[in-house]
Parts: sequence; structure tokens; C-alpha cells
Amino acid sequence: MLQQYRKRETLSMSSRSSDRKYRIFRAIVVRRDKVCVICGSRYRRSAHHINSWKYFPLERYDTENGVTLCGGRGCHNAFHTMFKNSYREKATKKDWLNFLDLVNYIKGLK
Repeated sequence: MLQQYRKRETLSMSSRSSDRKYRIFRAIVVRRDKVCVICGSRYRRSAHHINSWKYFPLERYDTENGVTLCGGRGCHNAFHTMFKNSYREKATKKDWLNFLDLVNYIKGLK
């Protein structure tokens, strides 16, 4: 079952990468943010949708719905792991900024 899910997930990502509008969305978001908004890394940057690609199709190419996260230090995967049950809920820019404030607070504790 898990392999079938991963296979579908891979196919959807490959179809995104061949989508011209998605490639433009990604390029704009990564150029705007320059680094991962969580850890500051420039390694393996990707455009993350604040509101889910699947559940909010009207926001798929809206650059205000995108932020840059890295795959190198795992920020993108960590975000999805922490918030995997909230994909159907619409997030506001304020929700995202509150999340970043929390991340920065936790970094300050270390």
C-alpha cells in the first residue's frame, strides 16, 4: 500500500515539473526568497505551497502562496511531517508568519 502511495506521489511531482506554469511559480518563489525561510540554506531549495496544491487548486500558481524550503537539511520534509493533518485547512499569511516566529523562538532556545 505504501509503495502504491509513493508511486502516485512521484507521478504527481513529475507532472508538476513538466508543467510550465509550475516551473515559473517555482523560479519566482525561489528567486524571491533566495534561501530556505526556516534554516537559511541554499542547498536543494524547493517552492513549498502554504495552502495545499491538492486542496486549493486556485492558489497553485499564486506566488504569495509559496515559500522556499530546503531539502538538504530536511526543512521541507519536516514541515510536511509536522503539519500533515492540516492540508485541507486554509492557512493565512499570518498563520505562516506565526509558524516562522515559533521556529525562530525554538532556534533561540538552542
